[in-house]
This record gives sequence, structure tokens and C-alpha cells, in this order.
Amino acid sequence: MNQGQPLTLKLDNVQLSQVQLEQYRRDGHLVVPQVLLPTEVIAARPALMATANREREKLSNYERSVGASGSQFIYDLREIDPVVWQFIASPRLAQVAAELLETDRIRILHYNCFFKPAGGRGTAWHQDYLYIPLEAEKLITAWVPLVNLTAEMGLLTLASGSHRCKTADLATANQYSQGDLEQMLSEQGLQLTTVGNLAVGDVSFHSSLTLHGAPPNRSHQMRAVVAVSYYADEARIQDPEDYQLNSPGTLQSIAYRQHFLREYFPHLKPGDLAHTSDHPIVYQRMN
Repeated sequence: MNQGQPLTLKLDNVQLSQVQLEQYRRDGHLVVPQVLLPTEVIAARPALMATANREREKLSNYERSVGASGSQFIYDLREIDPVVWQFIASPRLAQVAAELLETDRIRILHYNCFFKPAGGRGTAWHQDYLYIPLEAEKLITAWVPLVNLTAEMGLLTLASGSHRCKTADLATANQYSQGDLEQMLSEQGLQLTTVGNLAVGDVSFHSSLTLHGAPPNRSHQMRAVVAVSYYADEARIQDPEDYQLNSPGTLQSIAYRQHFLREYFPHLKPGDLAHTSDHPIVYQRMN
């Protein structure tokens, strides 16, 4: 792995309030202002943009329009630009993720560059846990903008509280119209929440169980976002087929989870701790 050392910032630790922690537990997502210094985001942006532009060439036209691939991994932690590694391994990002997961040690799982071009398509509603064979409640993603984001750019939209509703209806939400989805969620006591304008340095965190998607990018600017996923050090491998889901996408999700297990944890089996050198600890609470 070509990673170098995690970035050490000359800043105090991020202090999350009890209100913020309770909001994450209630909603399954939280925006934390200025987790990162804008200057460090701007400094890392050229390397991240170069990586994203190179890897996006591997995608189909449709995938480039959405800004993501639903069938392949294109960002590899094992061969990574040192500047990109230092950015995604930021101890401040990892510390917030650990606090929200209520764990003492946290590992990095993977990262993606979700670059939705001007005029790009919407992102389908989904829950991350459907594609990842790890304990769902021990997974979290940081959604990190590389540019200032405004409403018309296709911002992350989440179903608040859906992390408590692990149901087939939510897993297959993309089959519903926006109006039907809003009504369905309302009947379950949930509501759709858009992250709102995000400045460089702000970060949105969400649980792997939280239903989310994004509308089209109706602006004239690329929506440049890096998503970094983490898991608690105590998380264990799950059987790719061992979850309750009765939907048209079940077989596709199982196949993706099996692929994920082969690619990321090839020597581990269900029940094992997800400990590998390819997914190092990036934050440990100091007592």
C-alpha cells in the first residue's frame, strides 16, 4: 500500500456537542461545519481532481453522468497518490466518524470521488449497507465537498430516521416516484432532508443504514465530492447472503457483497474481525 502517514493537523480535536450526537442518533446523518480547513482541502484538490478525472475514464457515459459506478470499484487504497491518502486519512475526519459511531478505534474502508458534471443525472436512492458485507450499524461515510456546493448542484438528500427502518420498501425506494416516496416515508414518521449549501471544509456524515440519493446537477459547475467510508475496529465480516431483503435487487446486491468480500477481505470469512493492513486504523481515542 502506497499510503505514507496520516495527516497531522495543527488543530484541536473536533468537539461534537451532545446535541449533535443526539441528532445523529435520531436522524442517521449530520452536517459538521468546518471539520477541515478550507486551505487543506484546496491544497489537496488538484491531486483529487487528477485522480477522479483519470478514474472516471473507466466509467460508461451513464456512470459519468451520475458521477458514480454501481458495479465496479475504481478507487483503490492499495495504489494511491500520497496526497490523496493524507487527505482521506485526515485524523479530524476519522475522529468525527469515530465519535458518531461511538467507537474508540476506526478503520478506513474505501473512498470514492463522486463528481457529478453540470447537467448530470440524479443518484438513485439506496442504503450503503446493501453493498457492504460488514455489520451495518458500525459503518459510516463522510461526504466531503471539494468546492462550495449550492442547492442546484444535486446535493445529498437523506431520509431522516431511515437507519432505524431496515426494510425492503426502503431498499427498493428507487422504484417509487418522488411524491410516492415522500408519502411512504411520511407514513413511517420520516422526512426527506437535503444537506443544504455546504462550504469547503464542511462535511456531511451518514450511517450505512440511512436511505439517501441526490437529484440532478442543474448548475453549470461540476459537483466535486469525495466520500470516505469508515468502520469501527470491532466490526465483523457478515455473510453476503445473510440479510432479510425481498426485492428485485436482492440477487444483484448479494453479488455485489460477494464481490466486495473477495476484493477487500479475500482471506477473511463471516464472523471474522475485519482487520487487514489494507484497511488501517486512522483514529484511536487517547485516554
